[in-house]
Amino acid sequence: MTADEYWSSTFTSQEKLLFQRVCRTLLKKTFIVRDKDEDNRRMYFFASKYSDFLTKYFSYMGFDVAVSKDAGVVMLQNYTGVGESAKLTVNKYLFKKTETIVLCCLWSLYSEKIRSGSLAKQITVTLADINIELDKYDFKDNIDKGRWTELLGLFSKFNLIATKGEVGANDFCIILFPSLQFALDEKEFAEFVSTTEAKFRNQDSNINFEDDESDVSESDIDSFDIEFDESTGDAE
Repeated sequence: MTADEYWSSTFTSQEKLLFQRVCRTLLKKTFIVRDKDEDNRRMYFFASKYSDFLTKYFSYMGFDVAVSKDAGVVMLQNYTGVGESAKLTVNKYLFKKTETIVLCCLWSLYSEKIRSGSLAKQITVTLADINIELDKYDFKDNIDKGRWTELLGLFSKFNLIATKGEVGANDFCIILFPSLQFALDEKEFAEFVSTTEAKFRNQDSNINFEDDESDVSESDIDSFDIEFDESTGDAE
């Protein structure tokens, strides 16, 4: 069935509006998370129902649409077809060093909660939990309240997390969404951790890594289609 046929004979007027919202959300946020809120829930079930059509529609832009029913997540990924289209690198976001390391901490915390058998509908952590993870990387940069607000706002933008309360308040917490498990591949994450820890250790010894060929490459963190930039610690 063609796109015109879906539009004219399959979609109801409400579904046409929902189709537009699903497409815009995926392009803007990469992920739709079923259990985030009622709006995401409606978009998730629509995308699941018409996943074949959405995949074909987005393939013209160099994307695949993947649905994880177990996790309740719909996501955009790089096109995995054959030919020249398969070589496209799309939907890249260049995370700075601090952003990437905090993302890895969030990924680790989510993975630990899942492996521990947590049955909570919402997995939550605190800034103290993240700081403990940062210590494991020997991360010494100070992140103040304003910077935490920026960092968490960035990850919220991509439907990886949500926050409750005001940063710094006693009741402040961070909700970890299942989309985090698709942000980094486990093998790639382990390689990234090993490389990062080595760099931090050697930075303390004033070793220059500008010509180090072991730098994390673009493909090392590719599940979420992001890039790692070591040139600066923070976003401008």
